[in-house]
Amino acid sequence: MKITTVFFSVALLGMISCNQNKKPNEDTTHNNDRQKEEAVEKNKSTEAFNFEKIPLSTKEVGNFPYVVAPEGYRFANEKEKRIEEKYFFHNDSLVKKVNGQYFHATVYQNGDVFEDTFLVNMLKEQIEQLGGVEIFSGGLPYAASEMIQHEKPNYVTDMYDPMPYKYKQFLLRRQNENIWIELCHGLNANQIDVSVVREDNKQ
Repeated sequence: MKITTVFFSVALLGMISCNQNKKPNEDTTHNNDRQKEEAVEKNKSTEAFNFEKIPLSTKEVGNFPYVVAPEGYRFANEKEKRIEEKYFFHNDSLVKKVNGQYFHATVYQNGDVFEDTFLVNMLKEQIEQLGGVEIFSGGLPYAASEMIQHEKPNYVTDMYDPMPYKYKQFLLRRQNENIWIELCHGLNANQIDVSVVREDNKQ
């Protein structure tokens, strides 16, 4: 009986020792896997966005600036320029400068009720029906904020305030042109800014 007990104790200690020896390796493997996943996610976030992957649209878009104020709302302070440079972005580290025919307007309600979400959704639906694809949604990226502060682009003077906005940006690719559209919303000013840039893309 004593011999059996001793043998069992030795075997048990051996199993515990093996498990303890394996645990660091398992932890190391787990950490390596996690680091690989983090690296992949980091590469995805900084990878240059290929706008060429957005399919070309053949839908009829009508006349510039292509979008209209939904029922119950109106465009005001409309401004058009033959050429203007504007920033569009894909994530926090990538900003694209786009040059082309430019339009900007502020959208106000005609009556007493202003519904930010409703208005944004109505304009987004218009853009998507034209073939536009949403390329960004969120607050102003840090990289874009830095560029605006240092370069002071002209288009910023058309905006209520570029910093606190929520942005939705769209790209409509056509055979000989790219149409970039931006909706800026989320202010406490009962308004939305709409900007359109038509970029000549003839080869």
